[in-house]
Amino acid sequence: MKKLMTNKRTRMALVLPSVIAAGLFTMGAANADAGWFGKDKRDRGENHYERMEKMSDMLDMSDEQEAQLKVILKSAKEGKKESKGSRRETRKEMMLLSPDDPEFMAKVEKQADMAASHMKAKMLTFAQVRKDVYAILTEEQKQKMQRLMEKRMKKMEERNK
Repeated sequence: MKKLMTNKRTRMALVLPSVIAAGLFTMGAANADAGWFGKDKRDRGENHYERMEKMSDMLDMSDEQEAQLKVILKSAKEGKKESKGSRRETRKEMMLLSPDDPEFMAKVEKQADMAASHMKAKMLTFAQVRKDVYAILTEEQKQKMQRLMEKRMKKMEERNK
């Protein structure tokens, strides 16, 4: 009887770590496939224009519309690159501020105002791009785009519950 118990313990000692390792490997592979590794928030969050490029397929755009869309998005992407450098500088300046400085709160407030103005400019630029894209669409495409956006917003609401 004692020998049988030892065998069970030995088998359990060998099987349990193997099962745990297999489970961890499976979870890691699933997460990598889902895009969790190698992408940070900035990579996921700044795909507005890439999504708009895919819109030409979803809305069955004509060749002329696709050409106009590419021109609009190309100019928007160039503006985005310029603003990205200034955001990095602002973030760097913020990190270099010392809480021991007597003017610390005033400097932080100045940085916050700059960040707010950058966000406002970013939102206005994106709104202008959307307006320009909307202007090249037919009435049927506009309705389809509205349905797609409603569907996407519904998915976002469900995900955030």
